[in-house]
Order: sequence, then structure tokens, then C-alpha cells
Amino acid sequence: MACPTWRHKKQYIWLIFILWSLIIAGCGLSNGLSEPTLTSGATIAPSEIIQSLPDLVIDTLKIAPETLAPCAQPSNPLGIYLRIYNAGDAASPAFEVQVNGAIQEVEAGLAAGRYTSLWFLGYLPENVVFLDPSGAVQESVEDNNQTRRILPVPTRLPDCQATPVVDLDIIEPSAVLSGHTGPVLSLSFSPDGSLLASGSVDNTLRLWQVDSASLLRTMQGHPFQVLSTVFSPSGTTLATGSDDGLVRIWQVSSGSLQHTLQGHAGWIYHLAYRPDGRILASGASDFTVRLWRTSDGKLLDTIDEGMAEITGLAFSPAGDLLAWSEKNGTLRVLQAAELSWLQIVRASAGDTNCLAFSPAGDLLATGSLEGEIFLWSVEAEQPLASFSGHIQAVNALAFSPDGEWLASASQDGTLRLWNLRSLRNEVENEAEHRIIFSGHTAPVKAVAFSPDGALIASGSEDATIRFWEVPEP
Repeated sequence: MACPTWRHKKQYIWLIFILWSLIIAGCGLSNGLSEPTLTSGATIAPSEIIQSLPDLVIDTLKIAPETLAPCAQPSNPLGIYLRIYNAGDAASPAFEVQVNGAIQEVEAGLAAGRYTSLWFLGYLPENVVFLDPSGAVQESVEDNNQTRRILPVPTRLPDCQATPVVDLDIIEPSAVLSGHTGPVLSLSFSPDGSLLASGSVDNTLRLWQVDSASLLRTMQGHPFQVLSTVFSPSGTTLATGSDDGLVRIWQVSSGSLQHTLQGHAGWIYHLAYRPDGRILASGASDFTVRLWRTSDGKLLDTIDEGMAEITGLAFSPAGDLLAWSEKNGTLRVLQAAELSWLQIVRASAGDTNCLAFSPAGDLLATGSLEGEIFLWSVEAEQPLASFSGHIQAVNALAFSPDGEWLASASQDGTLRLWNLRSLRNEVENEAEHRIIFSGHTAPVKAVAFSPDGALIASGSEDATIRFWEVPEP
């Protein structure tokens, strides 16, 4: 092998020098680098600040004469009266209120926790109210400023008749039943009134002896909360509905499970037996109503007419009608024998949250998410009357067996009793006798009258059941 020439050696030396220079430069550059530091002008991400904001809500809405109109004028015009509440944590600036296209301004704004009232001349078959239509107020909740309502027209008072005074009583419970470890969601008296069934978030079904206000039996078997509870007309069985979409039929005497009815694809909030006991109806969050044959648990019909979530369900006392309410405000009455519609009222009066049939079968009561109660004729498309008092959603309703009273359970933590005698006498503005039952410390979710009408049971998120004695009408 030939030895390298001087020219080749020079090339090798030059190459070694270049490589060495690059290594030295690289090390120097690396050693000269340091982590960058924040300068005085650097921006630091701000921490989250909780901002207090107002929240304007419609507290009361009805058709009424102008508050300041003199009694000497019997032809006082009617209009829309509304009361607005600031449910937020801060005062609102000036804002506008729009009713059926007319606008009034609340120039002083509204302090947190305070009310203000407005009156607009005239009304429509369906009335549209919009708080702050221009968006001048930044609110903590922006989706509760609009409502569309059909409102009952009040009977006019005679000349100079004094405005009725509300007779208000507050009643304490006669007994408190404790044992559930979660909110009580459903209640049902046995037909003879000796037992009360309760369903709870604690996944249990419990039977209570009414006369001693004591626990008889705890029935386990639901893997989820018991949303609906109803005794059969004979009192021998008990139906329950749950989150798992199953209806369970229990033997009352032994507490054993008889049947499991499968078909719903959503939470079963409501159950109702036809008065003859042969049919059980169920309503669920899957937007369907289903009819089951009780003798063998066979599914007879599924009613799916493009409905919304079912919020109330009841057979008429004669069993010829089946009514239910839906979350979007739709009220439907079905002729049970032919499965044909007697009436459908759409967008009835706000979002409907519960329903009850009167003992005579001629009236329906519905409770709204806004806290109002409406009374309907089963064949009318507008409410006959309304009751205001609850400040949050009405969760459950029950008529007394004689039709004298209507009990309402609310998210506002109160149970109220309304005297319906004035409606039967067709004198809507007769003095109302309102009764508030005081004792629950959380929202009231269920209410039921005993078959003899002497007792009311209520269930609450405070995990208790309370018994109340019904006063003389």
C-alpha cells in the first residue's frame, strides 16, 4: 500500500482542524445558553374571578285589572300583571320588559333579592313576555327571560266590592316517618288506607303502617332509585318504576317480586292503574306511554306520537280517559278504550311538571316549572283557573277524595293546600283559603291523600315522610 503524499497529509490536517473548531464552537455555544427569565413586562395568566351578576326571572304572571284603577269604575280594563324577581347576587341596571310587543322600562333597575311589578293594558289568547329584550343586563342565567302563556281570564268584581283577602293558615305535621337514607320521590296509599308505600333515591321500597306511623317492611330489589310507586285498585300488588327502565310488580302481603315488565328505554317516572285493575299505564323519559296487561305483564300498546318526556300520568276515575303531561307543556287526553285523542293542548301554560285527575273526572290539574297551578276542563283548550304562590317548580299534585282540596308539593320546600269550593261555585274571586304545611327542610317531591281524605302524606329530599291532618273546608 502506497504512503500518503504531503498533499494528502495537508488535506487530513485541514480536515482535523475544521472538525476540532466545530467541536469547540459547539461546546461554547451550549455552555453559553441559559433558561430565559420573565421580564417585567411579561403577562401572567389571570386567576379566575367569580363575578356577581343579577338574574331577572318572572315570578308572577296573570290577567288582572290595573292595581290603581278606582273601584267606582266597574268597567276597569284588564291587562297583563307581572312581578319580576332578581334571583341573582347583584343589582341590575335599567332594563326593558316587553309584553305582546309593548315595552316598559324599569329605570331604577332591580336590587338583588327584590321584586318589582308592572301592568300592561290588554291581553291575547297567548301572551308573550320578554325580560330585557335589548340585552342590556348581563345575567348569571340568560335562558329564563322569555315565556309564552295562555292565561285564564278572571271574573270581574261587582262595583266597589273589596278585593278578597287570602285566609292563610300554617300547619305542623302530625307525624314524621324516618328511615330512608335518601330523598323520598314517590308515595302511594293502599286502597283501604292502612298502608303507605314510599320509593326513594336509596333504591328501596318501604311499606309503612299508617295508624302507628311505623315501618312495616323494607323491600329491596331495585338496583337504582325508585321513581314511581302505585298500589293496584285491589291493594294486593304494588307497581314501581325505576331508572333502569323496568316496571316491577310486588306482592304486598309477602313483599316478594311477582313480575318485571321490560320495554321502556328511559327512566319510568309515572305509573297509573286503570280503576278496574286490568291495565297498568307507564310514562317514561323515552317519550312513550305504555299499556300493560296486569294478569301476565304483557305489553299491549306503546303510544309514541312524537311526544316529549312524560311528566305526569293519570286515569280518570271512570277509567275511560288517560291523561298525561309532557315537559314541553303539552297536555293530552286519550279515550282509553279506542286509543283516540279527546284533546291535545300544546304549549299549554309553560313547562308542565305534574298532573292529577279530579275525583269527578271533569277536571285536570297541572303544575308548572314556574310554580303556577292550572285547572283544566278535560274538553277545553284553555285553563279554567290558576293558582299562584309557589316560587319554584310544582313537583306533585293530589286532589282530595271529595274534590274540596288540591294539594301541591313544590321545589320551594313547601306543601300547600288550595280550597276548590270557589271554582265549583263559579265564583273565582271568592276569598281563597290557602294552607301552608310547615316542616320539610328541602324540596317536597311527592304528595298523596289518604282514601278517607283525613290525611295527607308528603315526601321530601330531606329523606322524611310527613303526615298532615286535613282541616275542615
